[in-house]
Amino acid sequence: MIDVPGTALVTGATSGIGREVARQLAVEGWQVLLHARTDGEGREALRGLAESGVDPERLEPVVADFARLSQVRSVAAAVAARPGGLRLLVNNAALVGPPRRTLTVDGNELSWQVDYLAPYLLTRSLVQVLRAADGARVVNVSSSLHRMGTLAWSDLNSSARYSPIAAYAQAKLALTMFGVALAGRTGAELTVANVHPGVVRTRLLPAYGRGGAPVVDGAEAVLHAATAPVSPTSGGYYEGLLAAAPSHLVGDRAAVERLWQLTERILGLRASARVA
Repeated sequence: MIDVPGTALVTGATSGIGREVARQLAVEGWQVLLHARTDGEGREALRGLAESGVDPERLEPVVADFARLSQVRSVAAAVAARPGGLRLLVNNAALVGPPRRTLTVDGNELSWQVDYLAPYLLTRSLVQVLRAADGARVVNVSSSLHRMGTLAWSDLNSSARYSPIAAYAQAKLALTMFGVALAGRTGAELTVANVHPGVVRTRLLPAYGRGGAPVVDGAEAVLHAATAPVSPTSGGYYEGLLAAAPSHLVGDRAAVERLWQLTERILGLRASARVA
């Protein structure tokens, strides 16, 4: 573990890997901001974790529906305003979209927004707070399926051709590329890791078409990247505990930069060579 735990924000923390990561962090002494989509889901997760033996004083639900970017901005502002700062962000929240293409209230394809645009916006909004903490880390929960993803530059919302798995793979590819871009812009001030936690028995398991490992196994990979005394290589991609080769697009500097700039325009963020 990192020698002195601090405050961690874990997105998608009401079930699966996110919930187990939040539980173990709290047990190890972290103050955990438990992200939930709704108030009710947050209360239920808090109750369940407390009943499992976690000190409820170590847990604080925060609520944002990632299908609404206004809520992402609001929760980021609330986290940034909290005393005590933020030392760890785990971008875990994700979904595989429904069989029929669905748009959010912001006009984006659902999985593109929830799995990529929302964590990008959340992270960018919290970078200054993270950089103020000693040894801060961002862990993006990626997927090995990112390798089958492509970036349809003129149709990132999959309007011409849509399948749930292809949209999910594209979003996870973009999230992994974001990790590389963020690492390059923050340097030694922030460690960023992209982690495929393995094929795990969560709600996303049907995307992989085969049996999965226990949730605790997937959580181990995320926790290792988040808290191991030796930091992972910033911008690196890991499968389980080991470094692995990502999609060729992750190593394509021009594509990584193009995606960063395009995402800034989509979200209305100020263009930046370095994260301000």
